[in-house]
Amino acid sequence: MKWVEQNRYILNIIIALVAVGIEVLYSICGDACSYLSGSLFGIDLEYVGIAFMAIVILLSILKKDFLLNIALSAGAGVEIYLVGFQVWYDTYCIYCLVFGGMLMIMFFLNMRKNEIKNAIICMAGSLILFSIFFKGSVTPVYAAETLVPSFGIGKINVRLYTDYFCSPCRSMETKVEPILEELVKQNAINLTFIDTPIYKYSALYARYFLYIMNAKKDFDLAILARSVLIGAVLEKITDQAKLEEYLNNKMIKFKPFEAKPTFDRLNDFLKKDKINATPTCVIERDEKSEKVLGGQEIIAALERLKQELLKKAKK
Repeated sequence: MKWVEQNRYILNIIIALVAVGIEVLYSICGDACSYLSGSLFGIDLEYVGIAFMAIVILLSILKKDFLLNIALSAGAGVEIYLVGFQVWYDTYCIYCLVFGGMLMIMFFLNMRKNEIKNAIICMAGSLILFSIFFKGSVTPVYAAETLVPSFGIGKINVRLYTDYFCSPCRSMETKVEPILEELVKQNAINLTFIDTPIYKYSALYARYFLYIMNAKKDFDLAILARSVLIGAVLEKITDQAKLEEYLNNKMIKFKPFEAKPTFDRLNDFLKKDKINATPTCVIERDEKSEKVLGGQEIIAALERLKQELLKKAKK
């Protein structure tokens, strides 16, 4: 292992850069966005992770062994807590686990026998402090005002779980709309849009989608409203007043109201369908339930459903 010892600083930098890449991939949500999330002092963990790896890179360049070992030991303690958090809630984030694995590799790569005592102290201290200041979220929680209406009177129930801030969800929306429109207007399905509040400002957008539907519950308006709200996300609007101004400029009417009963109903759906990522589609028919995860997979599943119903109609 002499080669590893001679090149451990370079290995640290390479592994840290890979870990940063993993965090970036998590932030843009390559395929589906898990609702497992957390923050430290109000800062999302992915940014904390990137900052931590930047410190590791700097200490490796400067060859500051003592500070490097302290940092990696503290990081190892944090990862132990985060893995325990995921095990406790039986909800796992592959990005988080891979990132933690990278950190642990660096921890063992840099650990020396004469530093084990200090490492244990740092790990224990960071684990305790992190448990105090960490704020984690597993189950999406709706504000009392949120509501997603249903459309169509078909016997097949389709529940579509999305988030306006989820990139795969936005990519899917325009492609899936024509399929949903045909299925709803032929009364082949009963479609329920469920905006799943994963990101910081998701609940604000979900609430205003509800307000729009309260002004006029109409499927065509629902499709338009979702498109307009996606446009607001792309404009990086996160303020309530600015969102209202944006909707007014787009001639989209909305009417605020209290929707606590619907809040309870939506949470029942979340628990029943065990939603842990977006986009997700649940298709219920003949007392059977099919759960589809990922934009392309959802489009394909709904297209198969449409073709199947068309064949039955021709018989």
